[in-house]
Amino acid sequence: MPKAKSRPIDVEIYDQKYSIVLQSPLDEAEVRSLADEVDERMREISRVASTADSLKVAILTALHLAHDLRTVKKDCEQTESHIRSKSVELSRALEQVLKK
Repeated sequence: MPKAKSRPIDVEIYDQKYSIVLQSPLDEAEVRSLADEVDERMREISRVASTADSLKVAILTALHLAHDLRTVKKDCEQTESHIRSKSVELSRALEQVLKK
């Protein structure tokens, strides 16, 4: 697999400009979309937080995103467990039918 060519992408998050160097085949539009999502979350949090400190807002945003990620991972694990359970159940039922 060929190595992706490094390329810079400029984004703005919470009124700060960042030049991100992509070293993977990640789509530029996806990076911009992620930056927009982070910007939106930071603005939401800054509206309700009792601080204008951008670092504190960034940390609070990171904590919120980490919580969201943990929730999604937990949901995926539960879904995978349910699928495995159903798969075993259906395999047993199919074996029963085929034995008849």
